[in-house]
Amino acid sequence: MNNRVLITTLIWGILTCNSTLPAQTKSHSGQGELQYTVTGLPVLSLKQFKKLRAQADVVVLDTRSADEFLKEFIPGAINIGFKGPFDTFLAEVIPDRNQKLLLVVEPQDLTAVGERLVQLGYTAAIGVLEGGMKRWKARESVDSVVNFTAQKFGERSDPGHIVDVRTEKEFDKGHIDNAMNIPLSDFANFGETLEKDGTQLYVHCQSGYRSAVAVSILRAKGFKNVCNIQGGYKALKDEIKEN
Repeated sequence: MNNRVLITTLIWGILTCNSTLPAQTKSHSGQGELQYTVTGLPVLSLKQFKKLRAQADVVVLDTRSADEFLKEFIPGAINIGFKGPFDTFLAEVIPDRNQKLLLVVEPQDLTAVGERLVQLGYTAAIGVLEGGMKRWKARESVDSVVNFTAQKFGERSDPGHIVDVRTEKEFDKGHIDNAMNIPLSDFANFGETLEKDGTQLYVHCQSGYRSAVAVSILRAKGFKNVCNIQGGYKALKDEIKEN
């Protein structure tokens, strides 16, 4: 009788211990154990993330806000802020639902972003960077883009191109003098429209969301002299009225 009690106690202890372990599994790539989010996304170490990032068919998607992204980001990453018209511009910029994605996400948004990607049909996300941008910048180099206020833009003295990424309809209703209209939807062919000749590019949209997306794409395509105009056409128009 005592033996039965002892055996039962041991079995119960084993089951209880196992139930408290985090959901982990051996990766097939031989990189050790991977921990998974509640949405099934692997949480990747910096080493694992870098290895996958080096693959030519992988896109790094950064879902942080435009302001946070422009301050510092992983070179080559595309910014589509989750706090905004995420669904619309994800479909516009990355129309292929089978595109392999590596994610850089604010910790508090991780579950929501993972769930939204699945709902939108993006089921080829291959992992999220553990520790996000904080982990990356502690060990690796970062890129950044100047984020001009409308006032600072008005004070500039260097020549350059003003690139308005709003729709043609928005542009026709009003635009800055000498601005060229290249809607965000045309950015897949943007390299054919602008030359990489070192000319400074001042990019804006209506309020700032789309221009950050556009700037990130330009940087990924190899354009170095790119600035974002904070607040977009709305801020520029207000600045012109005041002066």
